[in-house]
Amino acid sequence: MKNCKFIQTKYVYIFTLCLVLAAAACTRRPQSTAEVPRLISPTYKISVAPFSQPVHPGQLLIGQIPENQGKIPHDALLALDMELRQVLLSDTKRQYDFIIRQNLPEDLASSHSTGQASALPRWIAYGKKHGAQLLLVPQVLDWHEREGSEAGVTSSAHVRVEFFLLNIDNESLGPRSVFEEKQVGLTENLLTVGEFFKRKGQWVSARQLSVDGMRKAVKELGL
Repeated sequence: MKNCKFIQTKYVYIFTLCLVLAAAACTRRPQSTAEVPRLISPTYKISVAPFSQPVHPGQLLIGQIPENQGKIPHDALLALDMELRQVLLSDTKRQYDFIIRQNLPEDLASSHSTGQASALPRWIAYGKKHGAQLLLVPQVLDWHEREGSEAGVTSSAHVRVEFFLLNIDNESLGPRSVFEEKQVGLTENLLTVGEFFKRKGQWVSARQLSVDGMRKAVKELGL
């Protein structure tokens, strides 16, 4: 009987701790003005490129290719394009010019090595040709799909998505938003309690993780 009471008390304590951590995560305030996003003026015309996955250094805007990079299927790239469109149109109050994937030049859409150090000059040149002022370039750096179902997995989803805002007029690389997450269970890390409740205790797909990255980018880039 004592053991039963001890176990019951233990789980009550864990549940209470989870609620406290969740409340703290929800009420956290920015520690400095640098954490407060600066909204981009609605006078700017923002063009949005389709998702791509760099597999060679010359396709990167910045950073490096992850070791043991997980490759994203083509149909998943198309699905992310639609998800990003939906997030931008529902979470912001501005209009966008969405670039059709078929209109991308071969050196930006292809997975073949270009032999160049950075993709920035090619994206800037394309932005100018497209008539963009600001160009949002989303990229998938790493993609590992969930193995299992919402109820249980043998391997959880893991993604790294990055969003770059290019200033075409100044030919410069503007702010960048990075999102990387490998979903873990609540018992592995109590700090994920907020995400645990938001996702209703389910194991989500790589696509669902990516949508969280899109919403994070909207806030961090001030869209």
